[in-house]
Amino acid sequence: MKAGLIGIVCVIGLAALTIATLSDQLSAYEIELVKWIIYLRHETLTALIQALTFITSALPALLLTVGLSIAEMSRTRQAWRNHHEAGWIGALARSFSYWPALAYLGALICNIVLRIAVGRLAPEVDYIPHALPELRADFQRFAFPSGHAGAAVAAYVSAAIVVSKRTPRLRIWAWLAAGIVVIGTGFGRVYLGVHWPTDVLAGFLLAGAWVALGV
Repeated sequence: MKAGLIGIVCVIGLAALTIATLSDQLSAYEIELVKWIIYLRHETLTALIQALTFITSALPALLLTVGLSIAEMSRTRQAWRNHHEAGWIGALARSFSYWPALAYLGALICNIVLRIAVGRLAPEVDYIPHALPELRADFQRFAFPSGHAGAAVAAYVSAAIVVSKRTPRLRIWAWLAAGIVVIGTGFGRVYLGVHWPTDVLAGFLLAGAWVALGV
């Protein structure tokens, strides 16, 4: 019930944010916020941000969600065996155990569609390049929503949920780590000069809706 409510809130928030972005109602406020974040740039902070950027990029996030899905599949299969449940009901339950990877891929597809549909360009500020060159698809010239912000939620919030289920004593640490990655990644997208703050928020909401759908 809670997950469903969170999902609904995320969808409504994303819709409102998309409408506001299309009508250009947020840019004046965001420019000042971007300027303030850019002012905080420092060599050590940049290195930390780039590390977060790497672990929330497409391949690491995909591998993590696939690993989480395999772990969930194993747990679900054992639970249904214990209840002697077979047939289509058991198969359907096991299919939902892939929710971390499905949430990531669903958020990724929606991210691409929204980027092309909205067509919002990144802030015109100095971009801090990564140590390793990035492969950028054509749609990535658009900024709304942030893919890294979405990947951070889809992968690391999913990880916190799975860890909490399997090892309850690590619940606090899992959610703390996920929070640091999500918040740090969101801040980092603006810090690096590749996204507006609302791009980041939209990425959070989009991935949050997909994660809530699968939990």
